[in-house]
Amino acid sequence: MSRLYLPTTHTMRCFQISAKHLSFTLAAEELNLTQSAISKQVALLENSLQVQLFVRHRQKLELSPAGSTYLSHVNLILRKIEETSKEMLSYGAFEEVIKIASHPSLCSSWLVQALKGFTAHYGDIQLAFYEQIMPYDPTEVDVDVAFVYGYGGWHDMEAVELFDEEMIPVCHPDILAENACQEEIDIYFTTRLIECRSRLNTWDQFFERFNQIYPDGYRSLLFERWSSCISAAKTGCGLALVPKILVEAELANGTLVPASSHRLNGLGSYYMTYLKSHSAEPKVKMVRDWILSYLNKEYVVS
Repeated sequence: MSRLYLPTTHTMRCFQISAKHLSFTLAAEELNLTQSAISKQVALLENSLQVQLFVRHRQKLELSPAGSTYLSHVNLILRKIEETSKEMLSYGAFEEVIKIASHPSLCSSWLVQALKGFTAHYGDIQLAFYEQIMPYDPTEVDVDVAFVYGYGGWHDMEAVELFDEEMIPVCHPDILAENACQEEIDIYFTTRLIECRSRLNTWDQFFERFNQIYPDGYRSLLFERWSSCISAAKTGCGLALVPKILVEAELANGTLVPASSHRLNGLGSYYMTYLKSHSAEPKVKMVRDWILSYLNKEYVVS
C-alpha cells in the first residue's frame, strides 16, 4: 500500500464508531459530524484497503469478516495512541517514566505494596504498570523492568531473584470445617479443585510430591488468572492451589484458610528482570535498589 493511502487516525475513528453502533447516522452523532462525512470516510477506507468492511443492509450495517478482523486491530492501534499520548503529556510534570510489567495478580497482591512510597521519594518519577498474563518476552514488551515467575537464565536479560515460590492449597473456612472429621488428605477427594490456565501442572506436581493418585473431579474449575482462582476459593467453590505470596492478605484476615499442612516448594522463583544493556540505567537501579531494600536482600544476579 502506498504511504499516500495509509488511513489517518480520523478515518480509523470513523470506522471504529460506525462499527460500535452499526450505523453511520449514530456514529455521526457521537463524532459531531454529518452522516455523509462518516459514510465517505468509511468508503475511502474500504477503497484504500480494497476490502468491504461493512455489509450494507437497507436499515442497518453489519461487519464483514474482514471488517471484524480490521476492527480488532484498529481498537488496539487507537488505544495505544491514546496511552502513548497520555504518557507524553506526563512529561510536563515528570522527568522520567518507568515502565513496569508484571502479572496482574502479583502486581495487585505484592508489587503495589512493595513500591509504596516510591513516587513520593522520587518526586520526578512516574510509574506505568503493564499487565503481562502470558510468559514474559522482552522482545515483545517495551518495558524497563519486569517482575516475572520462572527459573532464571533469560537470554540477554539480567535476572535478580527476589524469592522462591511456595504453593499452598487454600479454601473457604466452611469447607475446612466440613472436612474436619476426616483424614487430612481426604479433603482433596471430596472438594472441587481450582486451577489456573497458565500453570496447568501444579496440581499434578502437588499429588506426585505426596505420592497420591489424582482425585475424582480433578481440574473441574479452570480460570485464566490467579485472581479468579482466589475469588472462586473465597466464595466456597473449591480448593485453589496458589502462590502463597498472592493470598497473604486473605490468610491474615481469615477469608481463606490453608486446606491442609501440605505445601509445594521448589518449582521456581520470582525475579526482577531487565535487559543486561540497561542494568546501569538510573531508573532501573532505582527500582532494583528499592525492591531489594524492601526485601532486605543483597544485589545478586542469577
